[in-house]
Amino acid sequence: MIFAPHTLQVKVTIPMETDEFGRPIPGTGGESWQDVCKCRCDDNSTKEFTSENGEVFRPNYHVVCEKKISLSAGDEVRCMDGENIRGTGKVYMVKNTNYFGYSEIWM
Repeated sequence: MIFAPHTLQVKVTIPMETDEFGRPIPGTGGESWQDVCKCRCDDNSTKEFTSENGEVFRPNYHVVCEKKISLSAGDEVRCMDGENIRGTGKVYMVKNTNYFGYSEIWM
């Protein structure tokens, strides 16, 4: 992709470890953000999706990634513009292209 000024990150949650009695061990586990790829994040409030049960959903952001990605609906992601957060939310839909090698995400 020629114009990809942002970085897509996904939230990774590591569960707490437990001792032999099943009690959580303090100081283990946690959450972190992991880089996925370079992307372009656009504000989007015009696109409208209708689910199978008739629920209407309007995504806040449309993200175009420079490669095929393996995210799925429900993953928590954010787009970074340097050190600033450009957009954040849960993935609603991921579309991977066959020929051009890029992905689109609505969140």
